[in-house]
Amino acid sequence: LFKKVVLADSMAAFVDPVFDGAAAGATVLMLEAWIAAFAFGFQIYFDFSGYSDMAIGLALLFGIYLPLNFNSPYKATCIIDFWRRWHMTLSHFLRDHLYIPLGGNRVGGERKLLNVMVVMLLGGLWHGAGWGFVLWGGLHGAYLVGNHLWRGLAPGWSLPPYLGGIATFIAVMIAWVPFRAETWQTT
Repeated sequence: LFKKVVLADSMAAFVDPVFDGAAAGATVLMLEAWIAAFAFGFQIYFDFSGYSDMAIGLALLFGIYLPLNFNSPYKATCIIDFWRRWHMTLSHFLRDHLYIPLGGNRVGGERKLLNVMVVMLLGGLWHGAGWGFVLWGGLHGAYLVGNHLWRGLAPGWSLPPYLGGIATFIAVMIAWVPFRAETWQTT
């Protein structure tokens, strides 16, 4: 409840004026835009993670064990790691019911990457029937494809964890903008 009411809801004070102003045609300064994007990233995490924690706790009162849904996703050191930590129940659903039936990674390199992109685009649409959600899914699909390509081109080599963490965090924050924006112009 603390995550939702105190942390997530307090982020709205930074997020709403910037996104609402941009939607109304106001000029948004670069610093304001970055602050709003980062604040929204924390707002959506604390909001959704808080609800998930409350559901897990309430279920335990009735002897029902629900799976963990978040595992410190903003500590991820690459986008693949982020998706292993963020909204894990949805990630498992998309993997089991879309990615694997499409052939998963058993169909060769190019088809595997296409499967990743299709699943992420559909994951974006799952959040809502708007172009912002499709763009959000497409960005994450492109991030994942890039991460898989990098691993294939330079096996065993990765960024130092702190640099990978910073790059992943910034990429995720950028992708939150179309998720939150109500129009293309706001994005």
